[in-house]
Amino acid sequence: MQITRTLAVLAALLAAVAAWMIVSTPPPGMVQVRGAEMAPASIGASGPLPTRPPQDLQWQPLDQRALAGWHGPYWLRWHVPAPAVAGDHGRALRLSLRAASQLYWNGTRWISNGVVGRTAEQERPGRIDIVRVLPPTSGNATDELVVLASSQRQRFDLHGADAMVLVAPAPVLYGQIILPWLIAAFATGALAAACLYFLAVLRGQTRTPGARLLLALGVVGLALPAVEAWRSLLGYPYPWHGVRLVALLALHVAAALLLPAYLARRFEVALPRAGRFSYLALIMAAAIALPGFDTRSAAVLLLSLLASAWVLLRAPADQEDRWPILALLSAGLLALLVARGAFLDGPYFLLLAVLMVFLLLRHVAQLQALDRHNAWLREERARLSLQLLQRGIQPHWLMNTLTCLQELIEQSPMRASRLVESLADQFDRLRDSSRRQSVPLQDELALCRSHLDIVGLALDRRMVLEVDGGDAALSLPPGILHAQVENALTHAGAVACALHPFRLHVQRDEARWILELRSARGSAPHRGRGTGTRYIEASLAAASPAGWSFVQGIDGDHWCGRIELTCAS
Repeated sequence: MQITRTLAVLAALLAAVAAWMIVSTPPPGMVQVRGAEMAPASIGASGPLPTRPPQDLQWQPLDQRALAGWHGPYWLRWHVPAPAVAGDHGRALRLSLRAASQLYWNGTRWISNGVVGRTAEQERPGRIDIVRVLPPTSGNATDELVVLASSQRQRFDLHGADAMVLVAPAPVLYGQIILPWLIAAFATGALAAACLYFLAVLRGQTRTPGARLLLALGVVGLALPAVEAWRSLLGYPYPWHGVRLVALLALHVAAALLLPAYLARRFEVALPRAGRFSYLALIMAAAIALPGFDTRSAAVLLLSLLASAWVLLRAPADQEDRWPILALLSAGLLALLVARGAFLDGPYFLLLAVLMVFLLLRHVAQLQALDRHNAWLREERARLSLQLLQRGIQPHWLMNTLTCLQELIEQSPMRASRLVESLADQFDRLRDSSRRQSVPLQDELALCRSHLDIVGLALDRRMVLEVDGGDAALSLPPGILHAQVENALTHAGAVACALHPFRLHVQRDEARWILELRSARGSAPHRGRGTGTRYIEASLAAASPAGWSFVQGIDGDHWCGRIELTCAS
């Protein structure tokens, strides 16, 4: 089963990435114009901006890193190759530039993208990407595209300018922009459907281990392609480019923190406090100190994949779904090392989408299995509860109690009256408890004391239940302490229990409640796996599936039963 799941998730990832790479590969008709040049614009402090490029500019080869620090105004120039087929007027141009710009085609003013300004107040920011159909060619081997630009409103200092010109037939150029995001849309839709299915099955059970982390990771997986596609599908004025990069980096950091944390919860791997703080420090250092947003995102992703793989390798070998997840992480790690920055442009959120869909569906399968198990536990608990109730009013015990009552009516009417009151109180509490899923600790103690009063009145001996911490705000499955008291009276004997009082100690240890009940040891050879014990275990499993334990045995002169369960408050 694990091999089948591993091959299936790898096939899904490979199909998604292959489809992305096919539609993202530049077709033969697309040309990225090389040999760009740049020059500062010599413009006075006042007067109009130039209406055409001057002839005496000192052009220099385009340096993307240097251009990122220019605010302008400045000039850029590209020599666009003429179309291969004469009369081909269907070409379009895509200019990517973080600036307001005025374009000139073969020396003639063409289009404006925002308003170029000497200062931030004079500038009106242009869109970071513009696509326009090209004017007719000049008939020469190349056409000249000159751009007057200014970048006065940059909000962040970026590592490079990423100025670029693409030329292609209009259908090819628009298809290159839109088609990759159709693949991303399918992946995002599958992830959204998996999230909705998960929420429908979860039905508000956010206390399920790791559920909140998984939901948060799902939100990151849905937000990441939306923010990535913001530039290509919607566009924005160039000052928003830095904001988008910060948002992407924040999503990468969130995914890097949530993924290992969820896997640690999912596979019950204990993470040392020092290790958690060290990992957080490394993530923050990579996100802040490294140059360039792509470098930071790649480093954060690398740390996330390594940390997640480390968590999985520490998980028990028999844990279900360990190998499919490890295979996906290994594939992502290999792709990141080989493709580097290109992996962040699309395959990364495809990897996250496939991984998230798998995690959500498998978590849903676990929840459904847990629901089935809990339903069985509820049925088992109801059956044992009925047996316990029958045992509490079994004819033999009831006949002995009524016989004792008859004698007391003649010998000690006051004791007889108290016995009738205690007997009525016990039956009333048993009836009430059998209808409830949990009862306050004080109600459970009252049921135990009522039972001890009946036994004590019948024997004319004082039966004591001493409690340390009885005022704790704790709810219990009904009857689990009462069952231990009955077991002690049955196996150790009422006389022994009168000589050795019951002692209950209740305490809270961080996320657990601990209840330790001591009673007389007794000498019965078969004690510890009867109806009462099975009722206690089934009740605890149904009430606290996340964590419980019940152990009992001899401790010196006492019989000790210890219950531990996860805190409900």
